[in-house]
Amino acid sequence: MLKPSYEIKIGNETYKPGSQSPVLSITVNTSMDIPADSFELLLGISDETKKIEEGDSAAIKLGYEDALKNVFVGEVDNVVPEINYIRVFGLNFASKLLEQRINKTYEKQAAGKIVSDLVNSLQVKTDEVQDGVTFPYYVVDDGKNVHEHVKELAELCGFDAYMTNENKLVFKKYKKKDTHTLEYGKNVISAWIDEDKPWIGSVTVQGESPSSFKGADTSHWLTKRAVEGVKGDGANMLVLNPAVKDQDTAKTIASVIHELTQRTVRGKVETIGDADVKLGDAVEIKGMPNTKMNGEFQIRGVEHHVSKASGFTTSIWWRK
Repeated sequence: MLKPSYEIKIGNETYKPGSQSPVLSITVNTSMDIPADSFELLLGISDETKKIEEGDSAAIKLGYEDALKNVFVGEVDNVVPEINYIRVFGLNFASKLLEQRINKTYEKQAAGKIVSDLVNSLQVKTDEVQDGVTFPYYVVDDGKNVHEHVKELAELCGFDAYMTNENKLVFKKYKKKDTHTLEYGKNVISAWIDEDKPWIGSVTVQGESPSSFKGADTSHWLTKRAVEGVKGDGANMLVLNPAVKDQDTAKTIASVIHELTQRTVRGKVETIGDADVKLGDAVEIKGMPNTKMNGEFQIRGVEHHVSKASGFTTSIWWRK
């Protein structure tokens, strides 16, 4: 039987399993639906752990024996001393996007180019960034932080926006790459499913540009002629967005938002610890008594937990 292992680097100190290790538990959370990924460490009190401070660099690897995989890179956000131990909380570099507000305008730029420019200005690196929708004119203002602007652009394109385990931003449409197979009776510890009935039947997107009539190069954004895209039938959701300045873009975004409103099946499955599981991967679940839990799903959230009481477990939040 393999023995769970870890390597934690905080500042200049490295912690590994052993009789002298102060590490009592490790929890790492990554998600596409939460603004910043995080970790929580429960550490025994020692001369080294007393020195941990806010802003210290942090990196966590998990796995078995010597086969360790990187699951988190970031920095310490808060240190909470208690009577018998110390709690250390940390965030990845998505927190930098939450802290900054920028005023900037872009002309004839694809969403991916806008996102790359925004995050690179904050010294945040990018992984895979796809272009997506091109906007004749797009305004980024300090009414929202950079993270909110990135998420809004991702929604308009039907993309996912999240940080990798190496602290690089991904901005792209989901495409299955790595698939992790879980099977009832073998490596599934627990699971649940949530299914909602879609209340939205159609989506209408309205903008304020005449470019669909006079070309995308026009600078006359206001017009009496409506720029509108509609997708679906039934109960309608109206989306007003001044960045939409031509008919084709309005139709594209209406289709994207309509598709998102129909994704109503999601769930969670807990399995034996697996540091290879990461955001953007796929999970294939087999043999579940509730057949709706079986199938292939997109991984939207991952939690790794290591402790002496429960060992090493991985929880996966998925969406169909």
